[in-house]
Amino acid sequence: MTPTVPFFLLLLGLMGAQATLDQRMAAYMAPGLCTTRPTDLVFIIDSSRSVRPSEFEQVKVFLKNVIDGLNVGPNATRVGVVNYASRVKNEVSLKTHRTKAALVRAVSKIEPLSTGTMTGLAIQFALNAAFSEAEGARAKSPDVSKVAIIVTDGRPQDNVKEIAQRARDAGIETFAIGVGRVDMTTLKQMASEPLDDHVDYVESYSVIEKLTKKFQEALCGKMGESPMFAVRDISQG
Repeated sequence: MTPTVPFFLLLLGLMGAQATLDQRMAAYMAPGLCTTRPTDLVFIIDSSRSVRPSEFEQVKVFLKNVIDGLNVGPNATRVGVVNYASRVKNEVSLKTHRTKAALVRAVSKIEPLSTGTMTGLAIQFALNAAFSEAEGARAKSPDVSKVAIIVTDGRPQDNVKEIAQRARDAGIETFAIGVGRVDMTTLKQMASEPLDDHVDYVESYSVIEKLTKKFQEALCGKMGESPMFAVRDISQG
């Protein structure tokens, strides 16, 4: 007669292994858990005089919501924030804050510069400084993604085409978000290809939050993938 105890123990072992697998899968699929490769992410945000203080607060909420969905850490996603108008201010460097809580606090303290719109200057600063190893960026590697997200509502007062191309040539994947009366031609000049995946438009800052999920999914992916979603104009829904 075959002993029943070993079979019973085997059954318990299988049940335990399945439970562990289920727990791992649940954690893997949990909201806010990135599965992408390490990323150096820099937000480049327009705070020129055309952006009202209340609108700038909405941009900051958008940044904080995107950050909340990232796996932030020295070996995961590092986040920087460049604030610009007529001048550029490096608000958060990639090496400064290594936790979500610290990043959110830093973003909350950012104040608008309220002058002109030198978007090209801001991209140049990001390329030369914000994405430098001195500011916490990792050395160029196929294992590390470099991503810039530009948020602007106006027409740049300087040239963006050449410097944006230089940034892309340096391996920086660039997303461009335009708000309201933004100049779409220059917005497209900033962004990486395909433009359908990298250019977004919203009619006002009050609905920019609708882009949060897109960027969380684009940056984090699902089950190890990083899908990009085209959202050309979400102002109507």
